[in-house]
Amino acid sequence: MEFKRVIISGGPGFGKTSIIDELEKRQYKCMHEVSRSIIKEQLESGGDILPWKNLTTFSRLLFERRVKQFENSPNNQWVFFDRGIPDIIAYMGKDELEIPSSYMLKVAECNYCPLVFIVPPWQEIYKKDEERMESFTTACELDQIIIETYQNFGFEAIVLPKISVKERADFILNKIIQLS
Repeated sequence: MEFKRVIISGGPGFGKTSIIDELEKRQYKCMHEVSRSIIKEQLESGGDILPWKNLTTFSRLLFERRVKQFENSPNNQWVFFDRGIPDIIAYMGKDELEIPSSYMLKVAECNYCPLVFIVPPWQEIYKKDEERMESFTTACELDQIIIETYQNFGFEAIVLPKISVKERADFILNKIIQLS
């Protein structure tokens, strides 16, 4: 099967990174969220390329890094991504920013798995921090926009059940094995 690059997405703070960490413990290749690393770099350097200050420039930098991340990932084994290129389009769409056509074209070029796994809103595990500024309400709105964006690109959005991290990882693995 040629679609071995699997995206885990959804609103911020709903458990994506925990699942990625669990899959990595199981020896799967995982690509970590790039947004948080950009935010951390900008906060440490006093920069203003932050989603709450300059979303357009932040999105451009994020797009460049996600494309590089995708291009550097192997396509002959399962690889799990903490968010994918369509997430950038969803965030920009939420703020009604102009989305460059190159972003749309790149999504079409990327051979991601046609299933995208969505972590649903989960109040009990959600928390804000220095790099995650969205309220729970905003995170829920983003979750819906993210799902719609992926569906508009032809992905099948599979909402993960609210179960333990290990069970969520098992759920994902069982679904992708059915594709093989």
